[in-house]
Amino acid sequence: MQSAADMAVLPSPRVPTSERRDPALTTAVLTDENAFGRLAGEWDELVENSDQRVFFLRQRWNQLWWKYFAPPQSRLELITCRDRSQRLVGLAPLYRRSYRTLGVTFADELLFLGMGVPRKTSECLDVIARRGAEQDVARAVIGALSRSTWDRLRLFPVPDRSTMLPHLSAGLGARARIDVCDRAPYIDTSTNWNTFKSGLSRSMRRNVEYYDRRLFRAYPGCQFERVTSADALETGMNALAELHQARWNAKGEPGAFSPRFRAFLQEATRDAFCSSRLALWTLKIQGRIEAALVGFVDNGVLHFFQKGFNPAFAKYHPGFVMLALCLRDCFEDPAIRSFDFMGGGAAYKYLWASHSHANVVLEVMRPTFGAALFDACARAEDAASAAWRGIEPTSLRTFRKEWLRRRRCRDLDDEFQETD
Repeated sequence: MQSAADMAVLPSPRVPTSERRDPALTTAVLTDENAFGRLAGEWDELVENSDQRVFFLRQRWNQLWWKYFAPPQSRLELITCRDRSQRLVGLAPLYRRSYRTLGVTFADELLFLGMGVPRKTSECLDVIARRGAEQDVARAVIGALSRSTWDRLRLFPVPDRSTMLPHLSAGLGARARIDVCDRAPYIDTSTNWNTFKSGLSRSMRRNVEYYDRRLFRAYPGCQFERVTSADALETGMNALAELHQARWNAKGEPGAFSPRFRAFLQEATRDAFCSSRLALWTLKIQGRIEAALVGFVDNGVLHFFQKGFNPAFAKYHPGFVMLALCLRDCFEDPAIRSFDFMGGGAAYKYLWASHSHANVVLEVMRPTFGAALFDACARAEDAASAAWRGIEPTSLRTFRKEWLRRRRCRDLDDEFQETD
């Protein structure tokens, strides 16, 4: 991370204002939760008419994330940009996180909604701009940021192909830092299933055909289906949560479905189902759901979000079979052009996907005491890691490497982890 002396310098902060006008756009900073409701229709209409048409930028997803995951000592800061006719042409879905000690704030950070907490929920985030207004929106958002007090602006994960990224980077200054933070593998499903299979490795092609046949031979009554009713949605999501937890608990790990995450996902999937943006598949064995996979569909992209299966059927590789069946269904659905595994780096994803796109972090640090503390903490962590590597006993280092190697092998053998 760059030192305070090298940090990008924005115009000196002035007293924040809730609204500011310039010849092109009017900006406002909305800090109350009721803003989600006031913007509901406009927000999604803007997403529909932008190059940032991604499920995780929609109004309801962000409202629910804020409801369930807003960090302590944080405040909503939605920057809206309107033209002379008061039409919403830009939106920066941000929040402010304050860091305090002994009741005194020593640093403020601005982040995208959906990020900044341990449980990853969102991807492909960005400032939203109506097509053709990207440069004006970037200029207006940066103007609003320059009139606000903060120490660090950290926007991630932004797709490296973002049409807003060049304008934001240029406007924030030559020293604004952009780094790749993740890669997301994806499959082009606009071709056909057989063409896709022919591009897999020989062992993957064999497994796709063999595991499917073996499971359905062992259990002739297996039923694979995509959920199409509200009742089946509730049943399927409950099964998914329980299967996911059972699988991870069997390995001595906590799993993703904490009560809060489960409540969040239940609400989010209900809303996505009502707007035809949900894909939930289930696999029944002997009349019971023993595997399930859920994703969100928007603008032709299926974002693979979570899955679970009963570890009691592990010898039949239900995770592998479930993913293969879901992929085949996506190839057969003309509304789905791409199956996005999302980020996280799990090795199994690259056994299926030969393409990936990068996500980046755009970071700006102001020359403030708070920013210097952010920088010092990062440097201290790096120094501590380097120091530990220097004194770590050889036996412990060997054990750690072997543990990591075994875990990677187990992850591949275990077949297809859920996304992070």
